[in-house]
Formats: sequence, C-alpha cells, structure tokens
Amino acid sequence: MELNSLVAFGVTFGVGPVLCAVLLRLPAGLRTMATIGVALVAAIWAAHHFQTSSANGAVEALAAMWLAWVLGVSMVGLALLHRIDHPRVRRGITLTAILATTLPWFGLATAQMMA
Repeated sequence: MELNSLVAFGVTFGVGPVLCAVLLRLPAGLRTMATIGVALVAAIWAAHHFQTSSANGAVEALAAMWLAWVLGVSMVGLALLHRIDHPRVRRGITLTAILATTLPWFGLATAQMMA
C-alpha cells in the first residue's frame, strides 16, 4: 500500500468518525446548524477552487470534498437527533452517521483498484 493510500485510510477511518462524533455532540440549535452549513458550503467552494485553479490541486480538492461529505452527514445526523427522542433510535442515528463518514474511502479504493 502506498503512503498516500495509507494517509487517506487513516484520515477517513480516524479523523472522519471523530469529527462526526464531536459535531453530533453539539446542541442542535439554529446557530449550530447554520455554522455547519456555512462550513459545508465553504468546503464545497474550496474543492471547486482547488480543482479548477491548479493542475496539482487534486489531493486538496479530494480532501475538501471529503470534509464536505463529513459535514453534510453530520448535519443530517444532527437534524435527525434534534427531531427524535427515542434513545435506541438516537443511538442508531449516531452510529449510522459515524459509519457513513467512511464511505468515501470505498469509492477511492475502488477507483484505485480499477485504474
């Protein structure tokens, strides 16, 4: 396994779930949702900027798209947690959101395998 793949694996399976768990612990108010939404738009803008501004911006663009994915999943999970009160369902939402942050790794690994 190459170093780039190893770093991507570590970030995807280490940083992503921890970041999602931290965001899901925040209070699900309008200010929190707006802050995550602004960060999500900024990550999408950054991904577009990195992709179109330079020929060597592929890694940065992928990192920004991954961050946007984690923020989006966290935002949906936080909205669901705000609406649902049942403890077992809330645990399921938290677990699903944390596991969903790792999904981009499988797309990246599949693309590398097919190349």
